[in-house]
Amino acid sequence: MIVQWYPGHMHKTKREILELNKYIDLYLILLDARVPLSSRNEQLESLIKDKPKIYILNKSDLADETKNQEFVKYFQANDQVAVCIDSLRGTNVKNILKIAENLLKDKIEEAKQKGRKKIIRFGVLGIPNVGKSTLINKITNSAKARTGDKPGVTRAKQWIKINDYFEILDTPGILVPKLEDDTVAIKLCAIGSIKEELFDKELVAKKTIEMIKERYSNLLNAKYSIDFSTLSEEEYLAEIGKKRGCILKEGRIDTLKAATVFLDDLRKGKIGRITLDEVVRR
Repeated sequence: MIVQWYPGHMHKTKREILELNKYIDLYLILLDARVPLSSRNEQLESLIKDKPKIYILNKSDLADETKNQEFVKYFQANDQVAVCIDSLRGTNVKNILKIAENLLKDKIEEAKQKGRKKIIRFGVLGIPNVGKSTLINKITNSAKARTGDKPGVTRAKQWIKINDYFEILDTPGILVPKLEDDTVAIKLCAIGSIKEELFDKELVAKKTIEMIKERYSNLLNAKYSIDFSTLSEEEYLAEIGKKRGCILKEGRIDTLKAATVFLDDLRKGKIGRITLDEVVRR
């Protein structure tokens, strides 16, 4: 299964990022903590390789807590700054500004020496549905706290004022033009980063159950009162459908509805705290 999804606005946004790069001091790279590696867009990161970055593992409350810490250490081992947050509840969000100040302390001090106030400008980047707007609203405490246009910013983009020292710029989510890795594509479909009309929901559900079965069988079995170890991949949705009442009028199991139920449970954390990616050992 190859997912191809590259709307025109994403191509436009890439061009704008290149134009805006010289005005931005630091980037917040939002990742989904359940798939921190699969939700990275390294093609996009290559456009801003000269800028400081903070890798933000959002939705960490839905991810395996042990894996959260493993991935923070993974980024640190690669000389990158990473922090786990829950932007919906605001958990750890305040630490982002503190980390940013520390990363840019030389620039801030240089401005002070010249008698100027250094305004730190953030760019926020990430794939669709990773929580960028929620994070910005939480940081600014308002979805409407916008400032006037700044040089290099198109009319469609607005800087949002955080306080007297920080401003932030949002961008639409950007995926790679073509997802060649089927496993990565399935994970991104499972967490809701790809529009549902663009993939086979039953296939994604079955393949995701297979992944969870290997690592979190206890959570899966407990959620649906099913021993998945006794089932084949083709039986997963039928059994979930029986348990959850996904029955068509003629008595057949509605496996599409069962797939929808499963994916909704996964995305809302109803199965438990699950991480689908594994740390890459180097």
